[in-house]
Amino acid sequence: MPPAVFRLYENRRGPKGEGSCVWASCAMAGAHHDVRAAEALLRDPNFGDGAWPERVEREFNTRQIEAWNVEGTESMTWIEWALRTGRYAAITYGHAHMICAVGMRPDGKTIYVVDNNYPSEVRAVSRDVFMREHKGYSGGWAVILKSVGPPPWVPATQ
Repeated sequence: MPPAVFRLYENRRGPKGEGSCVWASCAMAGAHHDVRAAEALLRDPNFGDGAWPERVEREFNTRQIEAWNVEGTESMTWIEWALRTGRYAAITYGHAHMICAVGMRPDGKTIYVVDNNYPSEVRAVSRDVFMREHKGYSGGWAVILKSVGPPPWVPATQ
């Protein structure tokens, strides 16, 4: 997905914006995977009063969106697998926030992320920083769509 398209999935601000980072990250993955039901999550006016693993699982089941909802120590293994197999991963990152992991260098030492608060920026972070930020607050949570999209994002020059 070209970086310009990431801007369509900016986190909602203001009243009822709480939790929209989860829906924005899942919507970004949905756009990459061409899963329209996931892509539409951010535009649902009923969202914004929080998001947590059980609620995401319930909403995905209701909308027939197939995904893995992974929490805890195994989440990093799942994220790396997702990125190697053509999937984006909506992930916890930092303090009470969710962003989208959109690519990884072949050696696994650099992971590319898009923060839905600043969706026009694709940031490269080291694996060590990524792991610390991903697991630091909540122990790690990732939502990975089961469908395979095109190859994940990588910079034009490697």
